[in-house]
Order: sequence, then C-alpha cells, then structure tokens
Amino acid sequence: MGALLVSEELKVVARTALVLFGAYVLQLGLFDDLRLFSVHPEVLLAIGSGTAIAWGAERGAVVGFSAGLLADLSLSGRFGLTALAWGVTCYGIGLLSEGLARRSRLVDAVLMAVGGAGGVAAYAVIAALFGESTLGDDALFVIIGMVAAWSMVLPPLVVPVCRWAGRHSELRAAR
Repeated sequence: MGALLVSEELKVVARTALVLFGAYVLQLGLFDDLRLFSVHPEVLLAIGSGTAIAWGAERGAVVGFSAGLLADLSLSGRFGLTALAWGVTCYGIGLLSEGLARRSRLVDAVLMAVGGAGGVAAYAVIAALFGESTLGDDALFVIIGMVAAWSMVLPPLVVPVCRWAGRHSELRAAR
C-alpha cells in the first residue's frame, strides 16, 4: 500500500512538472509576445493560481513557488523574488478557494484575477523591500489590471489542466 501511495505522488509530481514546463515554454515562446497595453499574460502564475483553486492552499503555494522560480530564470531582477511573491499569493488564493461553499466558473475567473493582481502586487512590494524601484513605476496599476484581466480569460484552460495534474488514479480512489 505504501509503495502505491509513493507511486501516485510521483505521478502527481511528474504531471505537475510537465504542466509547469509546458507553461514555461508557452510563456517564453508565445505569451511574452502577446501584449495588450504592453502587458503580457503570466501563464506560470495562472498555473499556480489554478492549482490553488483545484487542490488548495498548500499545493498551490508549492506550485506557485515553483512557477515563480521558473519565471525568475528569464527575469533580470533578484532570483527568488517572483517565487516568494507567487508562492504567498497562490497560498492565499488556495485559502480563499477552500473557504468558498460553492464554486462556479465565474468564481474561478474572479479567483484567477485576484491571483494575477495579487501576484504582481506582491512582487512589487517584496521587490521594494529588497531595494528595487518597482512601486514607483507609473505603469504598475496598469500592469496589475491587465494581468488580472488576462488571468480572467485563462480559467477554462488552466483549472482543468491543474486538476488533471494533481489527481490520483481511480484505482486508489476505489480502495
């Protein structure tokens, strides 16, 4: 029985890593060039928020942190700031999601928008604590609003993929 549980957890980790890697490739290859008001969608943050919506705060924080580490690979700021900001944000989204008695696609879209806005705002605040001048950026509120808007479009694609990545096989559920 113990080996079966370990095997199932490894499958979840492998599927989640596959989703994160795929999102990273899509972010760099497609979504970084897809801009509206000079702001592109944050697909990696959406994967973290989607995981938090689908599986709760703890798993959302881990995936959000991991997504942030991947995002930090292509950013010029201090390594780890995005990971910290997105991990905390996705934990909060998971707590909000767990606290809801009833969920719908609209609620998922709102949670994803809050996650997008929260992730950018958390990054700006944490980066400012480390001496970067992100809070003084005139476009910060435009960036927050546009990332939130982009994030509202993604739930029909992101949340089901995150559910798939985190599910255990039906064999275990039947036992």
